[in-house]
Amino acid sequence: MAAIHANLEKVQPAFKNGGGVAWGDQSTCMFCAVARFFRPGYQNHLVSERLPALDGVVVKLERGARVADVGCGHGVSTMLMAKAFPNSEFIGYDFHPSSIEAAKAHAAENGVSANTRFEVATATNYPGKDFDLVAFFDCLHDMGDPAGAAAHVCQSLKPDGSWMIVEPMAGDRLEDNLNPVGRLYYGASTMVCVPTSLAQDVGAALGAQGDEARLRAVITAGGFRNVRRAAETPFNMILEARP
Repeated sequence: MAAIHANLEKVQPAFKNGGGVAWGDQSTCMFCAVARFFRPGYQNHLVSERLPALDGVVVKLERGARVADVGCGHGVSTMLMAKAFPNSEFIGYDFHPSSIEAAKAHAAENGVSANTRFEVATATNYPGKDFDLVAFFDCLHDMGDPAGAAAHVCQSLKPDGSWMIVEPMAGDRLEDNLNPVGRLYYGASTMVCVPTSLAQDVGAALGAQGDEARLRAVITAGGFRNVRRAAETPFNMILEARP
């Protein structure tokens, strides 16, 4: 909340000029705040519930898979997966250089440098092919060109690969979101998510309350044929997309 409040003087002019506020221009404590906000959910659900909900992914990870964590931020999700599946290789990508530097430091501190690495790249141009799993944690709705990101993910996966998209829980109708979680996410969407997207190319501005129907439309526009809701919590929906 402190980081969001500190953003006010930047977001307020953006309402008038429509230009948005770039992620790198957010309040200086925003990046640490985001990592800390999402970390409990990842710690309590990622390895125990979300990955097992995907079709055959845990078996691949235990055997040794190649994984891209796109929009990894400070790398919390990447490190949790790397610790749980030491036979697999994890690459974290983010377009914010300072976050990548923080992720590298955290990986060293947590002893997972052997099977992780972090690189600066966007969701539409990260390098690499033949990934068994690509993961987007709470970031697709922040992207300027989510359909372009979906298309890039599709061509970077193995034919039997999976794309895990973790997104804020949002109903397809406004009235479905008039609850305590929806109020939190609408506020964050206004102050962080929409301005971030508008500052990028295309500027789709899905926002934190981008409903499942809109997310499915973006995912299928990128070339995916199979999309299902694999799991959910009161705060998140977990979608699995297959080529």
